[in-house]
Amino acid sequence: MKHGHAEGRKGEYGGGLVEFCFVMPVLLLIAGATVDLSRYMRYLQITTFVSQETASQIYRQCSDITIYDPPELGTTGLQINRELTLQAVESCVVRVQAAAQQLLDTSLGRASVSSKVFRWNIEEPSVSDCTQVTTMDTNVTEITAPARVCEEDADEEDNSPENPNRVSGGNTSSSNNNGKESGKKKRHKRGDIEDDVLASLENPGVVKLNDGIYQTLNGSFKERRRLATPFVLCQKGRIATVEVGYAFQPTLLFLMTGLDTHGTQRETTVL
Repeated sequence: MKHGHAEGRKGEYGGGLVEFCFVMPVLLLIAGATVDLSRYMRYLQITTFVSQETASQIYRQCSDITIYDPPELGTTGLQINRELTLQAVESCVVRVQAAAQQLLDTSLGRASVSSKVFRWNIEEPSVSDCTQVTTMDTNVTEITAPARVCEEDADEEDNSPENPNRVSGGNTSSSNNNGKESGKKKRHKRGDIEDDVLASLENPGVVKLNDGIYQTLNGSFKERRRLATPFVLCQKGRIATVEVGYAFQPTLLFLMTGLDTHGTQRETTVL
């Protein structure tokens, strides 16, 4: 009797092991899919936040900067200095974008920020009637801060004056204390990202055409949507656009076959 009971228990153990072998891959797939989904939601949350917050800062701090020439003797009128105005707006946009890029570098890594400011008739901003405006013509000036995902040299210090991603202002003591080691942790070498992904991340999707401002979709100029019309830009006087591109790499790629992993995904905010 004892021998037969032992044989039966061995059979139960063997059956349980077979069932476990069948169930284990399914459990691993479910766990991997859950991890990928949570990572993807994190990407969406961070890129959406960075896009909206960066656009808000650029619109409020940079888009309406205007530099005037000193008035001539005996006159009270002021003339806008176009060159200095463009330089001031671009410098402000680059500063805000650099802070956003630093946040993406530390949180995601495979993401970029691209910002643009469109000014209507920058030398004479006041327009009496916009109802007849149907084209951009020569009235729109575009100020661009191109995306810089990676540095050529990862050993370059964050606080070096040559570094275009250095954030101006703020507390500089923390960066000085961290030194070169902190810079290395927050940088990504260009070789760490595939060439096609890097090109997609650094290629902005917002373009100015004669009939409006458009965003290209899926990296193709043939697929695009209009973000603003000439009439809207004429009324507002300025528009700020911020794109946050990202290349998400799922662990279980075969379960997310429809997801583009080449860096053409964009979270875009227009103000």
